[in-house]
Amino acid sequence: MGYSELDIRRVLDATDIVTLIGASVALKRVGRRYVGLCPFHQERTGSFSVNGEDGVYYCFGCHAKGDAITFVRETQGVDFVEALEYLADRAHVAIEQTTNAPADRNLKTRLFDGYDRLAQWYQAQLADPLRGEAARTYLSERGVVAESIRSFGLGLSPTRVQLPIARLGIEPGDWEEGGFGYRDQHGSLVDHMHGRIVFPIRDATGRVVAFGGRILPEELERLEGKAAKYKNSSESPVYRKRRTLYNLDRARASIVDQGVAIVCEGYTDVIALDQLGITNVVATCGTAFSEEHLDVLRRFAKRITLFFDADAAGQNAAERLWGEEESRGVVFDVVTLPDELDPADAALKDPALVHIALARAVPITRFRLERLLSHGDFSSTEDRSRVAKEAIAMIERHPNHLIRGEYVALIADRTGFSVNELMLQLPKGSRHRVIEEYAGDTTVTDRPAVEALRLLVHDPEGLDGIVVAELFRDPTHRRVVDAIGGASSLWEVQQRLTELESDTVLELFFRLASERPETDNSGDVIATLVLRESKLELSKVTRSLRVSAGELTTLIAEVPRIRLLIEELQEDRTKMELCGELINWLVSMRSNRDGADVLASTSSSGADSVSGDL
Repeated sequence: MGYSELDIRRVLDATDIVTLIGASVALKRVGRRYVGLCPFHQERTGSFSVNGEDGVYYCFGCHAKGDAITFVRETQGVDFVEALEYLADRAHVAIEQTTNAPADRNLKTRLFDGYDRLAQWYQAQLADPLRGEAARTYLSERGVVAESIRSFGLGLSPTRVQLPIARLGIEPGDWEEGGFGYRDQHGSLVDHMHGRIVFPIRDATGRVVAFGGRILPEELERLEGKAAKYKNSSESPVYRKRRTLYNLDRARASIVDQGVAIVCEGYTDVIALDQLGITNVVATCGTAFSEEHLDVLRRFAKRITLFFDADAAGQNAAERLWGEEESRGVVFDVVTLPDELDPADAALKDPALVHIALARAVPITRFRLERLLSHGDFSSTEDRSRVAKEAIAMIERHPNHLIRGEYVALIADRTGFSVNELMLQLPKGSRHRVIEEYAGDTTVTDRPAVEALRLLVHDPEGLDGIVVAELFRDPTHRRVVDAIGGASSLWEVQQRLTELESDTVLELFFRLASERPETDNSGDVIATLVLRESKLELSKVTRSLRVSAGELTTLIAEVPRIRLLIEELQEDRTKMELCGELINWLVSMRSNRDGADVLASTSSSGADSVSGDL
């Protein structure tokens, strides 16, 4: 074990477990015990009980239990001895290792002491009026304020100052093994952080275990750009990159309190967000966010927000974590920023942009779908079908059938295939629950159509002749449009629909009338629907063989014109005159058929040919 039972008992007796746990959990006294929300699972009513007299805790919800050592181990991700040493130091209790303590335990103690002393030396160099001036100027230009320099313990490893290794008490034999630095070709001990601004990396208990360094601009220029901008300590007995998260010691309480951990890629990202009052932020230490990182974080929160750089590398890093939600019992959200900004740049450029981006974080499955659909090729039916198949493959493993159904509707909106057609592409085991909810019910899942209808219900006069029945394929939608046409009031529309004796039509009307439109930009909503329906109609027309010679000649002449209109409207959806031309074309094409024929040709013959492409 490394320590005697007597020492363990002395540490536990000296530890006030109520104060210990109360530092990260809001506790309220109830009789002789204290009660709060459990830090080990999400709950609304406190079922976590702390007994200060006996020094133990117990959760009646998830059954987590233990003493002060157990609590530190579970919440800070450390082993038994590390938890004991942390509590001993906190309670100012001197403990001694037994004679059979492992040799690496003595090494770890030396390394912890060495990193602490070295961190203080780095801080003194940054604070030096002369040596630290250039580094302080750089940090100021990057938006890092003096308070952050102090609270994060930033330092500097100057280029022209000899590191006093012996005076710092670091043994030469520990220099390389402990990750402090390396020996050059002359056998001299060299600092990994030489010429860099230093970011101390601490473990969950707050002990410095490594450093990250950002090279100074003048040093990078001197080296003609042949050095990495960022460099980290090498791994050691006290530092594992794939388990260590920068700022976890400071952010842990905020993460537990909010139930959300925000993960960034850089140290300056963390500092920038912290300066904006966003304190539940951590970062990886020069490596990708790993399963080990996830195992550490999910002890504190079940929701993790990935706030990576907006460039391709950052977005790809976020996408790689898809699939871990179900196996790890966490929920991932993804934040995206414009113009390939990183969080620190965004915070410096426009702090409001950061808060807006966080508020607009989307589930990771939605993030992947949006990336695919925004970069997909929709120029032909075959191309659309390939995108649709890839999108369906993304969602088929999602455990929640309701969410699968919503994503199917999203894919339908963006690819132009019907919900029913896409449902058939799901494996039987994935689709049967979704089909029960959505199959055949495009009245509510066809979002472009529903939103256009909602706009019409709330502005029948303004959109009369624009939102027409020929824009819709669902018979329920068409009936609502027909009922609104020429009506002087919503009451008259209601009377017309009542006469139809269709509960589905009447229910849809009342639902639309009771909900405000999602947007005031009616032009964009209508353009989206017109584009979709025009593409589908054009695709259907070009596949059609059941026309006369005269009709075929007319169609051949029309197709290039319609394609050009579609392309121009896609580039600028504000050109409502283009919408008008396409609406007129749709009316001319679809009004020649009765409603049943339109639906049959779209959902039957159209579905055969389209789903066959899928």
